[in-house]
Amino acid sequence: MAAPALVARFLPLALLALAPACATGDGMQNKLYDATSAYNRSLRWGDIDRAAGWLPAPSQPSFLAHYDELSDELVIVDYELTRLDLDKESGIATSRAEITWHTDRRLILETTAVDQLWQWHEGRFVLVDERRSGGTPLAIFAEPGEDLHPYLPGLAAYRETNHIGEDDKTGRRKRRRGRRSAEPSQAPMAPASSTASMALDPPMPASAAR
Repeated sequence: MAAPALVARFLPLALLALAPACATGDGMQNKLYDATSAYNRSLRWGDIDRAAGWLPAPSQPSFLAHYDELSDELVIVDYELTRLDLDKESGIATSRAEITWHTDRRLILETTAVDQLWQWHEGRFVLVDERRSGGTPLAIFAEPGEDLHPYLPGLAAYRETNHIGEDDKTGRRKRRRGRRSAEPSQAPMAPASSTASMALDPPMPASAAR
């Protein structure tokens, strides 16, 4: 078979094989599903270190400390994702999960619905807020009436800190200011004894799960 005829025969098959990859576009919706599934699945199986990887880095120590207080008492039996909403223009997404759980002391199954708020940033989704939206109150989730989450920054604070949604010129200017302010000063360092030690933010008091 001549080479041109061979190409003509197999080119449609090659294009057909590439079609699904092209149809996915930027894949943001798929990455949202992957992020929400991986986060909730990690909670389900008690892999808290892996779950913490979906939070902003400054929030992770308090998240881990908070869950550590409850790990011996709480048993998450299952989760189900019931909603996924995404605004591709802003990169803001919401998900809702229904968590089925019980405690070691009380083996009655309870269900808690939790709304999770995500922000697309640097090629991935980051969990910036999480609150109970229905069902039985559960200490690991913030309540709807709380103005500030105990350790998550919230959408507005995260977007402002990371200059999300600003035009390129404004973002570059703010990043330059941030780098200049982070540069070490020329003043002599204070003695070690006078340097204040840094500590993690105290975790939210854990009420008994019920």
